Amino acid sequence: MEMGSDGPRAKRMHLAAPGIHEEAPPAAATTAEATDLEPMVVEKSKEPPPGAEKDEDHISCVSDDILGEIISLLSPKEGARTQVLSSRWRHAPLNLDFRGLPASDNVLSSRCVLVSDILAAHLGSGRRLCLPGSHIQCRADALDAWLRSPALDNLQELEFYFYGRRYCAPDLVVKLLLPPPASIFRFSSTLRVAIISNCYLTDDAVETLRFKQLRRLALVHVKISEVSMHKIISAGCPGLE
Repeated sequence: MEMGSDGPRAKRMHLAAPGIHEEAPPAAATTAEATDLEPMVVEKSKEPPPGAEKDEDHISCVSDDILGEIISLLSPKEGARTQVLSSRWRHAPLNLDFRGLPASDNVLSSRCVLVSDILAAHLGSGRRLCLPGSHIQCRADALDAWLRSPALDNLQELEFYFYGRRYCAPDLVVKLLLPPPASIFRFSSTLRVAIISNCYLTDDAVETLRFKQLRRLALVHVKISEVSMHKIISAGCPGLE
């Protein structure tokens, strides 16, 4: 009897088993569908989002002229920092303004050392040079060496800003002025802007002066004859605006 009583129970358990296996196929189908979707999700994730662009080096596409314009708007300190952006910027035209250089207690001497170091280290050409006009009088040898530096080749803007003792009588100062170094005339084919101060432009120097590309000329506290002034305007700098 005990064996007979176990028979129906075993049969019922045996009959219940197929019910479990009948639900298995939908689960397998669901797994297959999920597997088929995985490559689609991966492929879709590789597509860039709308409006996204690939990284491009637009700076390297900038021409030397435009690059020079950008550099000329920066201070010497900021211009030096641009060299970390690209090795090409190390050859960008130099924009050197004496007034923007850091200085120690002895302002003039420390800045003069920096000018020499910058010109010696610069690998490109020059665009703009701004120095005190007093250097024409008191640092003539150093100024001549700076102007002959290859770092200033193709210089377009040259400024000797007025720098002197305001309490001196103007007539006395003018009588003591010296001519600028002859090396200043090596930029005759490239110079577009010239601001000259604290010097004496002799008639002989003006006679050979030819700045065909010059568009702007300013003379501040300069000793010059009226005849030479007319020669500069009419023949020496025909492109003046």
